[in-house]
Amino acid sequence: ATSINPTPTTVPPPIAALAGNIGERHVLIFVGLPLVGKRTIALRLKRYLRFFHGAKCKAFDIAKFTPPSSNGGNGAMSPMSPMDANKHAHDFFDTLRNFLEGSDDKPANGQGGAAMEVDNVANATATATAAARRASVNGVDPVDRNAKNVDSGRVAIIFSSDCMSTFYENWSGSSKERRRWILSSLATLSDTSKSKIRVKTIFIEVTLTKDGLVDNILEQKLDRDIREGRLRGINRASASVEWKERVNDYRKLYVTLQEDGSEDDLSYIKLINYGERVLTNRMRAYLPQRIVQFLTATHPTKHTIYLCRHGQSEYNTTGRLGGNSPITEKGWVFAEILARFAAEHVCNLKEVKTPQSTLCSDLDDPYLATTPGETMWSSRGSSDPRGGSVRARLWTSSMLRTIQTAALIPHPVLRLPDGGNWESMSPRVYRNIDEIFAGDCEGMTPDEVAVAHPQATTLRKMDKIGYRYPRGESYFDLISRIEPCIQEMESYTEPLLIVSHQAILRCIFAYLTGVDRESAPGMETQIQQNVVYQIDLDASSEGKITGDPNHPPAFVTVHDFREDVERVVSQRRASGGTGYYPQGR
Repeated sequence: ATSINPTPTTVPPPIAALAGNIGERHVLIFVGLPLVGKRTIALRLKRYLRFFHGAKCKAFDIAKFTPPSSNGGNGAMSPMSPMDANKHAHDFFDTLRNFLEGSDDKPANGQGGAAMEVDNVANATATATAAARRASVNGVDPVDRNAKNVDSGRVAIIFSSDCMSTFYENWSGSSKERRRWILSSLATLSDTSKSKIRVKTIFIEVTLTKDGLVDNILEQKLDRDIREGRLRGINRASASVEWKERVNDYRKLYVTLQEDGSEDDLSYIKLINYGERVLTNRMRAYLPQRIVQFLTATHPTKHTIYLCRHGQSEYNTTGRLGGNSPITEKGWVFAEILARFAAEHVCNLKEVKTPQSTLCSDLDDPYLATTPGETMWSSRGSSDPRGGSVRARLWTSSMLRTIQTAALIPHPVLRLPDGGNWESMSPRVYRNIDEIFAGDCEGMTPDEVAVAHPQATTLRKMDKIGYRYPRGESYFDLISRIEPCIQEMESYTEPLLIVSHQAILRCIFAYLTGVDRESAPGMETQIQQNVVYQIDLDASSEGKITGDPNHPPAFVTVHDFREDVERVVSQRRASGGTGYYPQGR
């Protein structure tokens, strides 16, 4: 405030990364049969809404709220009778209401709330710290939690990790009567809460009709039980039969969302075979539509993402920002190493040598080998001892340094079982994953930036995620423009290799590993050159998230080629070579 402007605007209009859920409260309730991936999808949706829309999200697991006495933990239907359904429902409601109202208080008994909230402690702490920092920077009074112009909204996501034991719980939504009870209970918030908040309730039903998908989730479940010591390998077949019987028992009692008109007043999403078919009802407003779009793409089946920063560029050697410079000798050496890694590790291709008598024109794909005796790659058949070759995808940015880094990766045509063809690792240029645009600071060194824009360094240190280069971009801008890529990436089942830039890969890595987005810009050691980060996602990956940027989850594997690059460069220089390749290659 100044004498000229005594009552200034304390909060600027929201940008795209902050405008997804302003002031609204949503309760999302996952329903459906056991072993369809509801928990995984629910927790992944929570990450998405937090990271890309700035919504305050919390996931509530009904099974963790149910005391052990009524949850035998053996996967059998709970002995609890329908008369006991409200035994814990009110405690659950109190905790849910505290979250929706913005209160950090726990329920009076202090026991159930902490157990049922499945947010990781480290992640919750980081989120709270980041939120407080934003409030401080923007001048928002933390007490004013319910004003629409400052609150980014709240989303409660309810699911059960053990449907068998919680079937009769009212919050399970396993019947029409229980769904009506949920709606009537949440409707009381507008009458009883001090802020008179309104809650949008959305039911999300996950259904699998394809045996292949059902078997995929069950096999993941059994693999996890064996790995964690809950099941012996010799009992795998009998356990599979028992689980199928339990699911059939659950199906006999479960009431699906009705399409006969009796539940047309409900807002709901029916996911059939993970987005293969999606039915929606009364899904209006911005955030619900974004939820539908995300759920249409995501799935809990196994898939792998590889993140790789481009090889060393000429601007990297001088410390200049941005630009579109080519890669250096070290960059080309890494391109060679990356090509072999992609061929052997990602695509499972077979290495062959071009016969000395073979001419370039004799090859089906001259790109694979331009000189006699050079290495080329061919696909493996399904009868190969190492298994068949894998269909894979490749993304690069539109910048020269990423295109050159990926230029040596082979992409042979694979034969599909239906007789079609698949060009594996066919390069796709995606402008959405271009490096952060430094605007007026493009091509400058940090020292030159300090002279031309004296306040830039200080302002960026104060708010690295929100700072926007003069006529350039901020990390919030990056988050907005990579969201379409994330939606598409979530839909893939094939391995995907992304060759991009440090700032972009920080955001993608943070999202996939559950790191709060405010921490993404500060991940100085996570995304290094000459390193490939392998991220294996499946139905169990959400339970391994730590939320700590310094301790990646167990599903992240780091392939470090930094020493290999230095060794090859040294050897070539000692022998008089350079390692450079023609610019047109």
